[in-house]
Amino acid sequence: MTDALPLRPVEAADAERVRAVYERAMRDADAYLPGADHADLDAPTTAYADGAFLVGEVDGEVVAVGGVRPVAADAPTTDGTAFETERVAVHPAFQGEGDGRAVVRALEDAARDRGADRVVLETGAEQRAAQALYESQGYERVERLSYAGGEVVGLRYAKRVSVPHD
Repeated sequence: MTDALPLRPVEAADAERVRAVYERAMRDADAYLPGADHADLDAPTTAYADGAFLVGEVDGEVVAVGGVRPVAADAPTTDGTAFETERVAVHPAFQGEGDGRAVVRALEDAARDRGADRVVLETGAEQRAAQALYESQGYERVERLSYAGGEVVGLRYAKRVSVPHD
């Protein structure tokens, strides 16, 4: 596929399928953190009410997910209005077809439509495919992060989104 993956806003009834796609993709990438807070996936319509959470479907099956919402007020930011992209995942059977790129672009558009001029995100330092996806879409690595006493290392990326996609 290309950027033509049909995307739609998440519905409350999608929560179980959203969590399943996210967990499957993260486990496949050896990046799933069972002890991490994943409560937003239990109620994505509520958790992303100030932003957007999108699902991509193929033949009625949810195969790609992702959300964007305003950066938390206590998060370190610079100037402007930033939104954070979260939970971008594509079912392993559908990876490599451009579906991740379609989700990222649609989330950038959703953030811009809500007044963002910048999108930030975090990904694991070992998630090379995710890093390549974000870098190919113009994201710049801005920070290396450490959690759980250094056991979990992440990378923060940022991108200006003031100009709409073609």
